[in-house]
Parts: sequence; structure tokens; C-alpha cells
Amino acid sequence: MRRWIIGILVVCAIGSARSQEAGLLFSEANQLYRNAEYDKAAAAYEQLIKNGYESPSLYYNLGNARFKLKDVPGSILSYERAKRLAPRDEDILYNLSLANLRVIDKIDPIPEFFFTQWWKDFIRSCSSSTWALIAVSGLWIAVLLAAVVMVLRTPSIRKVLALAAILLVVGSAVAFTGMNLQSRYEHSEELAIIFTPSISVKSSPDLKSTDLFVLHEGLKVEVLDSYANWKKIRLPDGKVGWVQAQSVEII
Repeated sequence: MRRWIIGILVVCAIGSARSQEAGLLFSEANQLYRNAEYDKAAAAYEQLIKNGYESPSLYYNLGNARFKLKDVPGSILSYERAKRLAPRDEDILYNLSLANLRVIDKIDPIPEFFFTQWWKDFIRSCSSSTWALIAVSGLWIAVLLAAVVMVLRTPSIRKVLALAAILLVVGSAVAFTGMNLQSRYEHSEELAIIFTPSISVKSSPDLKSTDLFVLHEGLKVEVLDSYANWKKIRLPDGKVGWVQAQSVEII
């Protein structure tokens, strides 16, 4: 038993030390950014990510450093990753829009059915962790209201509280659905950023196949399939083709 306790304490101590080390490196990276040493700041942020740390502010700051270095695809990729974790953050959305202004390809997306677009916007309005908090909180409040209903003897108040509890349960179910869908979106590999300055999109996964159209760095595309070292992509306007895997980075 004593060994288990010692083991747990050691793990906690290591975790605390790693957390302090990460916080120190993040502060150093921020200072490098303030000193206009953007390349060193970007390298420090990327080292944190390689070490397994992830947060909206970390990706956001990396995007800012990449933007200062005039790295269009790198900044957009970082902002998009930050957006997945904090979809309603105004600073992230604003800086992402600024970076997208530097993308050469301006492609209008295919209009979606109103309800489909509304549902996507609704689900992506919160992160998966926020949806989880809403769902759990709603269930706990519903349980408390149900307990109050069991105790109260006033019929009118009991009906109101019972209705509120039912609505909270329904709302929690919606929130759990939002959590699952948003989590899938946050961890999926369906979207990517073009990283090659200029690339010809092929009709099939073969260098000798027909060139369909040309894309430029920074454009966000949907990844449909993979074959060997090729990715099948779809543009916002519905066009489909193949590009070499090394020319894109998954968001």
C-alpha cells in the first residue's frame, strides 16, 4: 500500500514539474514574441505542442508568430487549430480572417440548406468541453429540481418545476449530442491547409494524370480519401482532385 502511495506522489510531482516547465517555456516564448524574435518564439511554441501541450492561446500565439514571419499557411493552420478549441473566440476569428485575406485563391462555397448550415453553426458555437459542462450542469439541476418536486406539496409549483426538469433533461441531451459532434470535429482529419506555394491538382493519384486546376498556399480544403502518398481533396465549391500528401497539413 505504501508503495502505491509513493508511486502516486511521484507521478503527481512529475506532473507538477512538467506543468511548471511548460508554463515557463510558454512565458519565455511570449517574451521572445514581444522582443520581435518571431522565429524563436514560433520554435518555442512548436516545442510545447510537440511535448503534448495544447490550448487555444498556444495555437493562437503560434499563429501570430507565423503571421509576423509572413508564413501564410502556417498562421492559418495555427488559427484554425485554435478555433477548433475555442470556436467563439473573437481574437482568433479576427486574426484568422486577416490571414485568409492573404490567400490567393478566393473560392465561394456551395450554399447549404438553411437548417443544415444553422445546425453546423450551432454545434460549432461551443467547444466539446463547454458542451460537456452544459450537459452535466443541466442534468444535476434537473435532479435537484426532481428532488424538490418530490418534497413539495403545492401542485402548481410542482408542475412548473417538473416541466423545468424535463426541459433541462432535453437540453442536456442536446448538449451531449453537441459534445459528441464537436469532439469528432475537433479530432477529425477531414480538413487541411495547402502548404505548397503552388500546386497542380491531379485527376488521379498519379503524377502523369491530368492537371485539373492549380491551388495556392493557405487554402483550406476537405480531405476525402488517402492513397499511398496522395490525398483526395474537395474545394468549398465542390471541385475534387488529388494532391501529394506532403503538400497539405491536417488541421
